[in-house]
Amino acid sequence: MSTPQAGIFDRSFQYHLFFEFCLTSGLTDAAVRELVQRINALKQEGTPVMLAFGPNLWARLDNRFTFPPFSLEGHVPATQGDLWIWVQGTTRSDVFDTAMLVRDAVGDDLAVQLELTGFVYHDMRDLTGFVDGIGNPTGEKAELATFIPDSHPGAGGSWLLTQKWVHDLKAFNQLSVEEQERVFGRTKADAVEFDEDKMPANSHVGRTDVDRDGVPQKMWRRSVPFGDTTEHGLYFVSFACELDRHDYLLRRMYGIADDTIKDRLLDFSRPVMSSWWYVPTQDWLDGVS
Repeated sequence: MSTPQAGIFDRSFQYHLFFEFCLTSGLTDAAVRELVQRINALKQEGTPVMLAFGPNLWARLDNRFTFPPFSLEGHVPATQGDLWIWVQGTTRSDVFDTAMLVRDAVGDDLAVQLELTGFVYHDMRDLTGFVDGIGNPTGEKAELATFIPDSHPGAGGSWLLTQKWVHDLKAFNQLSVEEQERVFGRTKADAVEFDEDKMPANSHVGRTDVDRDGVPQKMWRRSVPFGDTTEHGLYFVSFACELDRHDYLLRRMYGIADDTIKDRLLDFSRPVMSSWWYVPTQDWLDGVS
């Protein structure tokens, strides 16, 4: 099996920094490859640096397969980037130092579309107070949900969806805890999902924890909160073995797949940026020349 990039499954890091870059005009294919080499050389054990590619940049690097830019027919803001970089660390100082190295390596070759600092909130909770990522699979099931299987284009890599969600905490916090739990479909204190017969059809769990043609639509999520008192929310990070899995679950949230029921969470949070990316293996990155 090929070696995945470091940091996908390690949830011990408290501090995070995300970059979304866009290509600038006049960058040659040789310069693109040199850029990837420079960033790949920054990988360190204490602060993993992960790279993922949007469709335009990927086409400049590898012609084995292509994929389309993010789109949900106008239901969600599409802000497809070209290069995604994720820096993780146990201290904010380490993340800052490594992020500065990333910016130096990128130089003027790419334009910054997003630079966002995230953090672990309490015991891995979203700013709403609900535990995040509780539905992640474990063990072998996590790997099966995350990595593209053999014989498929991009085998060993992963399909990544990132979204910047902005919360309306004032509106959400006006709800009683019982009503907040109905929005999510699980308890707030201990993250226990409702029984099937008590699960609201428009709850977040009800819309996203589903099977499709008998296959559980599981993903590996590593989302983290971001922001200050003015703007705050969740930077959604989710890896999947199929690109279509991201698309399908978003469509269920917006009531444009299977039925017309919308996820009630959309009443209290909205995405303002959305991209999906291909995450290559570490072996592939090491082979770029």
